[in-house]
Amino acid sequence: MIDSHCHLGIDDFKDGIDSYLKRAKEEGVSHLLTVACDYTQIDDLVRMNGYDNVYTAFGIHPENASLFDYKKTKKVFKQYPFICAVGETGLDYFYNPETKFLQKEVFVQHIELASELQKPLIIHTRNADEETKDILVSAYNNNLLKNFGVMHCFCGSYDLAKTALDLGFYISFSGIITFKNATDLREIAKKIPMDRLLIETDAPYLAPVPFRGKKNEPAFVSKTLECLAKIKEEPMDIVEQITTKNFFDLFGGKGR
Repeated sequence: MIDSHCHLGIDDFKDGIDSYLKRAKEEGVSHLLTVACDYTQIDDLVRMNGYDNVYTAFGIHPENASLFDYKKTKKVFKQYPFICAVGETGLDYFYNPETKFLQKEVFVQHIELASELQKPLIIHTRNADEETKDILVSAYNNNLLKNFGVMHCFCGSYDLAKTALDLGFYISFSGIITFKNATDLREIAKKIPMDRLLIETDAPYLAPVPFRGKKNEPAFVSKTLECLAKIKEEPMDIVEQITTKNFFDLFGGKGR
C-alpha cells in the first residue's frame, strides 16, 4: 500500500525517520509521498529523496500564501527535478478567511506552474468548495490542468468531488473517514470510482481510529485502507492493489 500524502520532513520526524519508515514497511507500506509546504523545508525534501521508496512534492500551503514567489518556486523545481508534484496548494478559509483574495491568486499561480512544469497538482481545500470548483473549472477551460492531480485529504462535498472527478482528478481519503462523526464523508467515499481513489495519512496530523490523539505516521495508513475497503465492500487486498496502481498512474516513476 502507499501513503500518498504525509509530511515527514517537519520537525516532528527529523530525529526518527528510519524508525518511521521501518514501521511503515512492516505494515506493508511500500512507498510514500512527503510534502513540503514552505521554502524552509526544501532541505527536508532533499534528504528524503535519498530513500528509494519516498516521493516528494512541494508547494506553498494556502495558510502560507503570503510567502509565495512564482520565480522562486519555479527555481526550486529546476534545481531539484526529482520533486514529482506541485503542492499542496489550494484554499483554506478555516483559519484565515481574511486572506481569501491572496489565496485564490496564489492557487491560480500554482496551477499555472504545474502546467508549465507538466507535473500533477496536489490540492488542499477547506471551507472553500465553491471557490475551489470555480478556479479548477476556469483553469481546465483555459487548458491549464494538463497533468491533473489529486484532491488530498478530502473532506468537502460530493459536488466538489464530482467536479474534480469530471476534470480528471483523483480523490484521496485520510484517517478522517475512520472518525465516528464522518458519516457523510464515508457516504461520499462510497460514490468515488475505485480507479480514482488514493489513501493517505497526512501525518503527523489526523491519526485514524484507533490511534486518535497520537502523532500520525505512514504505518497508520493501513487503518484508512481497512476502513475504505469496508466502505466499498471490497477485500482489502483489492483496494490496496487499486489505490497503489492509481498512485503510480498519477505520479509515475520516481524522478519523473
